[in-house]
Amino acid sequence: MTNNDATFYSLQMRLVKDQPGVELIALPEGPGEPRRAHFAAWEPLSHRLTAVASSTPFHLKVIYRTLHAGLTASVIDRATGARQVFSLLQLEALGLAS
Repeated sequence: MTNNDATFYSLQMRLVKDQPGVELIALPEGPGEPRRAHFAAWEPLSHRLTAVASSTPFHLKVIYRTLHAGLTASVIDRATGARQVFSLLQLEALGLAS
């Protein structure tokens, strides 16, 4: 296992102003470079989040409304309210790692 494989990431999303869509940003919880992916529509990203983050429809609606209010949305743990962290394998499922 490389050091990069052991890195965990928190996720933030924001609407992209100059082109339609949502930018998903994985921020390392420690040293490392952020990873970015662009989704032209919310639906493909919401389906991936449901599979990886165990997000409920209500949670996804909150994220969607936060984005459309012009704010950055973080993926949080619904039980604790803390930022949810993801492994490199989970990022692969979201299209942020290869």
